[in-house]
Amino acid sequence: MWKTIVRKELLETIFSYRFPLFAVICLLLVPLGLAVNDAAYAKRVRDYSDQVRLADEAAAAIKIQDIMAGTVAVRGFRRPSPLSVFTQGFENALPRYYEFTQDGFKPGESASDDESILSVQGKVDFVFLVQMVISLIAMLFASDMISGEKESGTLRAMLANSLPRDSLLTGKIGGGFLALWVPFLMAFVIGAVVLMLGAFPLAGADTAARLLVILFGTSLFMLTYFTIGVAVSASTARARTSLVAILIVWAAFQLILPRLGDMAARLVYPVRSETQVSLRKSLLVHALDIETAKELGHQWDVILGPASPQARDDPNSPESKKWAPIRDDIQLRARERKSQQLAAIDESYLQERRRQLDLAVNLSLISPSAAFARFIADVCGTGELERARYLDAVRAHEKALDAGLFSKVKRTLMIHEGGAMSMGFSATPVDASKLPKFSIVEASLAETFKANARSLVSLLVWLIAPFAYAYIRFIRYDVR
Repeated sequence: MWKTIVRKELLETIFSYRFPLFAVICLLLVPLGLAVNDAAYAKRVRDYSDQVRLADEAAAAIKIQDIMAGTVAVRGFRRPSPLSVFTQGFENALPRYYEFTQDGFKPGESASDDESILSVQGKVDFVFLVQMVISLIAMLFASDMISGEKESGTLRAMLANSLPRDSLLTGKIGGGFLALWVPFLMAFVIGAVVLMLGAFPLAGADTAARLLVILFGTSLFMLTYFTIGVAVSASTARARTSLVAILIVWAAFQLILPRLGDMAARLVYPVRSETQVSLRKSLLVHALDIETAKELGHQWDVILGPASPQARDDPNSPESKKWAPIRDDIQLRARERKSQQLAAIDESYLQERRRQLDLAVNLSLISPSAAFARFIADVCGTGELERARYLDAVRAHEKALDAGLFSKVKRTLMIHEGGAMSMGFSATPVDASKLPKFSIVEASLAETFKANARSLVSLLVWLIAPFAYAYIRFIRYDVR
């Protein structure tokens, strides 16, 4: 009986006017969108390779004199994510590189600098199509599934034949969703073939597994919206009323709730921008350097001021031997103090960001659309998880460069009584070819699932709750 209902619903949907329209939309837009984004990805990879090559050549030419002059800036570039062809996420919003100097690091330009305003405002990628087009069509497919048969009287006739109501409801959902899912699956497979013919690295470490996760997650998202449409249809007596209610529900889930979550989080937990944090760190470093320079200048004047020029230049003179450990102690304490205060600024900023992000995530997950977008973006390496990994890699690279390069040159700035300034240097040779390479450790699928546990729970809740509601309404439906 259940198979008969599924077959009936499947055939009715296939032979309706909506099915060919949906099939054309899927088979045209999904592969086309992936092909366009694949071409954009290939361009980003070429730009990345050229920039890394130039940066490596510049790093290989570093000389001690450049470090002494404070003109050395090493850049660490982020490699484009291959799966950004499915969703852009933060791909173009994140800095292409970070610049490292003796005073810390700062973000470079983003990939969106050379794009038009229309391109920035709306990325027509795979996730956008699923969220804005396919989800709406899925709900429209379900809009008259029950209310339409109530209105026409066919539902009363079917229930009059002692047909099990649970079998009828699940059969309708199964057949209707299958008619929706098959064209989408065909479009997804064609899109994957298009990517294989292009520059997409399908043979990556776990790329195939991630593609399957994207397919599964998208199918679950489509089923969720289809079930929500069935729940709305089961709650109304007329197909027209069901259609209006579905449009309102879709707009709330798709356009309003996800943005309200971010807006509320920004109001409750306002967070400074990264530029403001960088400026504060720069001002702190400048103030500490001036303070250290004054202390060094005072000690120099006390110890070496009365000494002869020969004694000042001779490292073995009694004055120089007395000066060296005092200078090193002052500089060591200054470095430790600077490191602690900079770390405190970073930790404070990270705590603010975590509080705001957690609240935004929790509020936005009221919408299944936000849960889907966050999960797929992390699977594709363009979401919040990638942004956090990028920043962790930047901090680790800063420490590695400080140990292997910047600490090899010690600049001793001194401000003497009366305001006069002088500079002293001590340097250790550096092999630029052995400098550490910047890299980001990609999150595994297991880590991605763990980080998105709330998103997956939200999707499952929005799948189960509407089905339960539709089931109760359908079981209690009075045919009289």
